[in-house]
Amino acid sequence: MIGRLLRLHASQDGSALVESLVASALLGIALIGLVGSLSTFAIASRTAEDRGVAEGLVRAQAARYKAAPYQADGDYSAYDESLPAGYSRTLAVRWWNGASGWSSTPNGNGLQRLVLAIERGGSPVATLEFAKADR
Repeated sequence: MIGRLLRLHASQDGSALVESLVASALLGIALIGLVGSLSTFAIASRTAEDRGVAEGLVRAQAARYKAAPYQADGDYSAYDESLPAGYSRTLAVRWWNGASGWSSTPNGNGLQRLVLAIERGGSPVATLEFAKADR
């Protein structure tokens, strides 16, 4: 009886197939993890590229607005530069009311606060706030 059990235990028929299946499953799991990390890297890389481009655009556009003559009505659209496809800008102008803060109504005090935002896909990527005075 013991000899018969030893012969059955010593037989390794089919063990190579099981080992191959286990190895394939482990490689598949590792490959899924690798592909997931690569896609995360691609998304992060694109986001960083968008932010870098937008920061350059917002600085260049702000320099054009700063160099432009003071516009009492706050319309600086004549000084807009063209943007790459997919990017857009918004410019919010507020006027110092001379006493307690900023107003959305133009006045003769000669001080403006400009908030420039560069957007991609409808969401702001870079924002810059600066002042412009009538001098």
